[in-house]
Amino acid sequence: MLSSGVKRELTWIITSAWIVVFIAWLTNAWIVCFVLYLLSYMGRQLWSMRKFERWMSGGSYATFPPASGFWSELSYLVSKKQRALEKHADLHLYKSEQFKAASMQIPDAIVSLDQNNYIEWFNTPSESMLGIRRQDIGRKVEGIIRQPEFIEYLNITDFQEALILNTLQGKQRTFDLKIIPYFESHKLLVVRDITELYQLAQIRRDFIANASHELRTPLTVLKGYLELMQDMPGEQQILWKTPLEHMENQSNRMQSIIEDLLTLSSMEADSITSAATSVDVPEILQNISVEARQLGSDAHHIVFEISPDLRLQGYTEPLKSVFMNLVANAVRYSPEGGNITIRWYLDKEGAHYEVKDQGLGIAAEHIPRLTERFYRVDKDRSRVTGGTGLGLSIVKHVLEQHGTTLKVESVIGKGSVFKCDFPLDIVVQ
Repeated sequence: MLSSGVKRELTWIITSAWIVVFIAWLTNAWIVCFVLYLLSYMGRQLWSMRKFERWMSGGSYATFPPASGFWSELSYLVSKKQRALEKHADLHLYKSEQFKAASMQIPDAIVSLDQNNYIEWFNTPSESMLGIRRQDIGRKVEGIIRQPEFIEYLNITDFQEALILNTLQGKQRTFDLKIIPYFESHKLLVVRDITELYQLAQIRRDFIANASHELRTPLTVLKGYLELMQDMPGEQQILWKTPLEHMENQSNRMQSIIEDLLTLSSMEADSITSAATSVDVPEILQNISVEARQLGSDAHHIVFEISPDLRLQGYTEPLKSVFMNLVANAVRYSPEGGNITIRWYLDKEGAHYEVKDQGLGIAAEHIPRLTERFYRVDKDRSRVTGGTGLGLSIVKHVLEQHGTTLKVESVIGKGSVFKCDFPLDIVVQ
């Protein structure tokens, strides 16, 4: 369908053509009339084009060209499109200003860097925390934050881990620095002051360490007297045998709780600062197989299926704790004669540690809470088997430090499967 401007242009052409034909018929000067018609049409188009060009160069607020026909329609369409673009640009500018205003109110320091680490913009907290000023826009951030640890961190390509500094720009506080890549190699530098959080974690760790140390001494004394009383001769030994055994079991359980609390507190309060090493998982599992059979007193049928050359890049002692905790749980909560299968294998998705038992099973509503501290599905059974309620919490924190989580599948009366899926980037073969 033709637009109104094109229709008007065609109407003008047809009308003027008939007039020229009529004049040529009257004067019998066909060639002259035809040439004059072409010249007048070309002149009209050039004049309209010139008006349109002047209007375009004058912006959207310039006088609208008084042309008719095709050029009038074109001018209208361009003006309409331009107004839409300006409205769109105004909306984006408003959102951009809104984002900048919001970023200025964030308490963390935020600095935008280009692909060469030149400062593009920053928010207000960056001035007090990092000492950046308006005149620093366009300067390299290394020229302002000159600490070697920061420069080394800035030059790496993997920014998954944050950088913790105990001093920054002369301030003796604890800072968390994180670089977030975005939009074509640009980066956001986000700096948080975590001094209070760090101090709270330190206080908690010291409290648990001190409390545990103070509890160990009376526990040691109690256990010593219990052992002495259990060795008493005569009728008294028979009379007190059962109560003393119960007391010894509970003192052993309390000692296990203290040890697990220390381990868990250390993992929650501190990140692992030592360098990751190649962990010989097959050797660890070989040692665990001996301990598992001792723990189960040969009452369970335990099978280990281990890939002999499959290792991990990680931390040896925490991983030992994970593997042993899952095996110990399977032994504790499986009936005598039950089958327990421990698998360590590799596939296209990564390395997998799997413990499958034929125990009592876990109801679906309990599974999401299994890794909570002191959470027990069956409290009475946990006390009998010696569980502390902290083992799976330790497992959770260690796995998070290795980039994975614990997966649990269970059916009441048929058993459970506990599985750890380690990503390919930490697998060593």
